[in-house]
Amino acid sequence: MATVARERRTDVLSRPKQLPVTYQEDRRSVYWRDSLPLKPGPDGSTVFVLTPRQEQLCGHKVANPGYQFDRSYPIWPVKESAKQYEATGRIEKLSFPKSVHRDYVPERAVMTRVTSAAQKAEPSARIEQLAREKSYLPLKIKESWEFDCYQWDPEISKGAKKAQASAWVERLAESRQTHPSYQYARSVEWHVEDPALKAIATLRLQQLARPKSRGKLDNFDPYRVSSSARNARATPRISELCMPIPRKVRQKKF
Repeated sequence: MATVARERRTDVLSRPKQLPVTYQEDRRSVYWRDSLPLKPGPDGSTVFVLTPRQEQLCGHKVANPGYQFDRSYPIWPVKESAKQYEATGRIEKLSFPKSVHRDYVPERAVMTRVTSAAQKAEPSARIEQLAREKSYLPLKIKESWEFDCYQWDPEISKGAKKAQASAWVERLAESRQTHPSYQYARSVEWHVEDPALKAIATLRLQQLARPKSRGKLDNFDPYRVSSSARNARATPRISELCMPIPRKVRQKKF
């Protein structure tokens, strides 16, 4: 039986992406039209051909048949029947001005008149008491020499000095204990045990501790580009991948 060679996955991925069948390329210019532009008519103006629906939409809005326009003049004649009409009781009631509330008090004038009785009135003892300004005890400000340890009065009562804290207050006063598994920060200098001082590194540790040797290139400069890299030429596939996508290329406008 003949064996069919399977295509490699790398070859499949290296193929460029195919455009869909319904793809339409973008217009290169905003002035690109699908049809020829309109040309002026015999009188020099452009002739537009509209459909019946477009002509209907271009027309002005028609007012409703029952619409009544505003009166052309503010004064108009009054009929004789309207002049001799007698108002009903309901209309007369509605024509009366609206009365204010019975508890309504009009605004007081800025300049008020003080009665003679108010001018000659004598305040009571309670009013005089309320009229006095509130007095405060002066704040005690200690002098600098009063803060000395042998002259300073702590102003603590004797009962407060002899008070005994309850069991709950003493419990709250205790400092917070650390977790049993908590480990404090290690000091910068610590004691090294004798086995660690006398330990001998293995061959693998010595090999890892040895600096990397470049042989003849001891003065290796990582930023220097070799001459072969400068003269290198890209393969056709790399050059193809470096090119921009054609459908995204736009011409420069001048």
